[in-house]
Amino acid sequence: MQQYCISDSPMKKFVLFFILFSLHFSCKKDEVVPTDDNELITSVDLTFTDSNKKVSTFSFQDKDGDAKTPPEKFDKIVLDKNMSYSLEINVYDETKNPKSNITEQIKLESDVHLFVFKIDPASLFSLKAMDKDKNGLPIGLLSSGSTQNAAGTGKLNLILKHQPPINGKAVKTGNEAGGSSDIDLIFDLSIK
Repeated sequence: MQQYCISDSPMKKFVLFFILFSLHFSCKKDEVVPTDDNELITSVDLTFTDSNKKVSTFSFQDKDGDAKTPPEKFDKIVLDKNMSYSLEINVYDETKNPKSNITEQIKLESDVHLFVFKIDPASLFSLKAMDKDKNGLPIGLLSSGSTQNAAGTGKLNLILKHQPPINGKAVKTGNEAGGSSDIDLIFDLSIK
């Protein structure tokens, strides 16, 4: 009489393989997927108003949105020493006709956007977001700050972080960490 061992049968091997294969993929963590996309931003206007109500606007413009080609405009920011300033930021997508005002979209989605200001050297200019999202976290479309008491030069790195929830969990904490960058611009800064 011939005996069969179940573990040696081709069907049993197939079933065992299928079970192991299914367990492997059922235990695998879900892929981390943000809930929305980054904005295309081709121009940025920084409007500074000093404590004497003098208004100065400095701009970045790259109409085609291609980082491989030089921008059409990249202003140097020139501010007065020992002065308080308010800053309003407006951003646009000029690949559309007419150009799209992305500022309004950022306001509507403020809980997933954060402007980060990095000034080098830090002593040149202090800058802090004044507007807040529905969770009380900074946005940065409206900011204020003051310049140092002496003339100097440096850089102002303006970053717009896009921090949508991942797998239903909030990413925005008011800090730069997390998310991706919609814009990352380094302006020359002069305090005179």
